[in-house]
Amino acid sequence: MQLIALGVDNFSSAINCTGKSDHGMDSSMRTEKNIEPRRGSWYNGYSPAERDKKSRELKRLIAKGVLLPASGPCALCGDPDNVPVEYHDEDYGEPFSWEAPVLLCLCRNCHRDKLHKRFWRHSAWFAFIAHIRRGGYARDLKNRSIKNEVKAYQVALERGELITLKKLRPYKRKIGEEWFANLRMDAESLCDPSARPRP
Repeated sequence: MQLIALGVDNFSSAINCTGKSDHGMDSSMRTEKNIEPRRGSWYNGYSPAERDKKSRELKRLIAKGVLLPASGPCALCGDPDNVPVEYHDEDYGEPFSWEAPVLLCLCRNCHRDKLHKRFWRHSAWFAFIAHIRRGGYARDLKNRSIKNEVKAYQVALERGELITLKKLRPYKRKIGEEWFANLRMDAESLCDPSARPRP
């Protein structure tokens, strides 16, 4: 579909905001293995209809040349190389905003595998953020030794231990003030109106 080709975010964790997932499971039973991202899902208290409306408008503005297609660097891991990026939206409220920190360009790994799966993979999310803060990019996780180091960090977190990751590159952002530093982690925030950045 063209939305994906243009890099428009229309994916999130599948939940219908009735307390049951689209697969009939209570949200507490959900894991990355039994839930796949799909179209038409809630995010930050915005309904599928609200998300689709903004996504259609984004697509229209890109087609008209008013907005440029998504381009790097990734706003999450900071990878400056020519990695495929797509738009991610934190706010679908009207009037629509087309600027950061509302509309962000994220590499596909950060967007689909990390950000939208954080609700069910807390320790993996925190380990990934630690990796980013040591100057890591999402693509670095293709390196087996780096991937193993981040996995060991994740396991240590789950045990209540803390280990240090080796620095990879300088980190230019102020820790704790990044747009992603205080995102909600609970699955209920997907359809909770109080999760909206604007009332």
